[in-house]
Amino acid sequence: MPDSAELSSALGQALEQGRQFVARLEAVSGTVAAELARHEQSGQAWGAERHALQEETAKLHQQLDGVNSALAGIRDTVRRLEQERDQVSADRDQQRHAREAAEQEVATSAADLAKLREQLGLVTRDRDALQADQIQWGVDREQLLAEQQKLKERASALEADLASERTEYEALQTQHAEMTEQSNKLAADWAVRRQALATEIAAQNEEMEQVRKALQGAEERSRRPAPAPVALSHAVSGLSAETSHIINSRLNALIGFSSVLLDERANPLSVEERREYIKYLHDSAVKLGQTVHALTGSRPAPAEATSTVVDTDRRPPDILVADNDQASRQRIEPFLKRAGYEVVYVESGPRALEKAGHLQPLAILIDGQIPPSGAQALVRELRKDPRTREIPMVLLSSPNSPPLAIAECEVLLKPIDRQQLVQLMVRFDLMADTKRARKMPANVLVVDDDPQALTLVKAILKPFNVRVAAVDGGKAGIEQALRNKPDLLIVDLLMPDVDGFEVVTALRRDREMSRMPILVHTAKTLTAEDRQRLEGKVESIVEKAEFQPERFLELLLKRGERRKRAA
Repeated sequence: MPDSAELSSALGQALEQGRQFVARLEAVSGTVAAELARHEQSGQAWGAERHALQEETAKLHQQLDGVNSALAGIRDTVRRLEQERDQVSADRDQQRHAREAAEQEVATSAADLAKLREQLGLVTRDRDALQADQIQWGVDREQLLAEQQKLKERASALEADLASERTEYEALQTQHAEMTEQSNKLAADWAVRRQALATEIAAQNEEMEQVRKALQGAEERSRRPAPAPVALSHAVSGLSAETSHIINSRLNALIGFSSVLLDERANPLSVEERREYIKYLHDSAVKLGQTVHALTGSRPAPAEATSTVVDTDRRPPDILVADNDQASRQRIEPFLKRAGYEVVYVESGPRALEKAGHLQPLAILIDGQIPPSGAQALVRELRKDPRTREIPMVLLSSPNSPPLAIAECEVLLKPIDRQQLVQLMVRFDLMADTKRARKMPANVLVVDDDPQALTLVKAILKPFNVRVAAVDGGKAGIEQALRNKPDLLIVDLLMPDVDGFEVVTALRRDREMSRMPILVHTAKTLTAEDRQRLEGKVESIVEKAEFQPERFLELLLKRGERRKRAA
């Protein structure tokens, strides 16, 4: 057991340490209590401050709501002010316009005031004149009163006459009834007579158709080398110069305009031009029927109809036809040969390629189903070759075959229309060689008093870009030819003031115009004396009764070649 002294000492130390711990604990408790008191005070202060902040926040929210309300009011005020500003601007513009209008009205009022002053002066003068007239009217009134008295006396006399006129009027009514009855009878008679005239007109129309057929037959007979029948020669010689001129002129219009209308590809026409040409055809047919209704057919023999020059230096152009259809060949070949072309036939595409490069033909006619590959493949190969790509190509299409459409190729339907084919070849012939095409006259002067003849020449030359000037009198033709110096003159012989013979003579006397080509285009049947007067002065003579557009164009081309050689 330990010593009691040491135990007491240990207990004393432990007690002392306990007291110190209690003292420290009390000190710490005091400190904690003080800190808790401070914290409590701080919490109370913070609560007060938070309450104050909450009150301040509420106040700020109230102020913010007030500010927002004020801003909304300010925005409304600004919007209203902008509307008022726009209204003020509009009112200002309106006032400015009103002021300008008022200024214009003031200017107008000033002008009106000046006019009113002038009118016032006129009114014043009129007033003076009226006063003078009033005096004169007083004098006239007295005279009128005197004449009125005379008229009353005259009226009494007229009343007496009127009674007698009434009696005569009743008699006239009776006569009128009788005449009405007679007119009804005449109307019935006229209806019967009109029916008879209609029948007679129909018979005359039939007779005119027979005359037309007789004229066509006479034309065919006159083209043959055999001499004309004696009866026909007597009929021709029996015609007067005026009748012959009318017949030839109308035949020229019928043949020429019908050729232009048929060849639509070479002569594209507007609706107005087509209507005009058809009217010319109708008028010419009516005039011709009136002139030759009693004739059985007459026309000058073709031996003297035209004076042409054959160009023996020029080789007939070749036409290459790629077609294995014998019926088509029998139709095309004779007609092209008669028109002056050499025709070369091949029956396949490869043979056509070989011949085209070698011949250099004027044109190539290709059947749509040419073996072995058809027209489209052949055209493609021809255009690849620089020797053949510029040659005009015409596609021949059968009625039952698929339609052909290849760029820059003409298309003709079988059976081939011979007139259409030869006109197409003539166009190719004229335009194929650029050197020959340049020899076409650029400026042509036509002197003719027949408006249809003038229009016909213009229509034929339209596709070739030839400038055509026209005059309807010989004197004007001489003046214009001397002034404008045309490349070619086309002149009629029968004109009222100065005839074609005088035109030719006058131009040949001029040094500059002595070598200008002159083409006579006339309806006159030329005598030996007429031809002697023109010999050596004109290039060619074309009688209107024998007119053919293709031959006419060929003559123009030949005149161009002659002019170049003469130059």
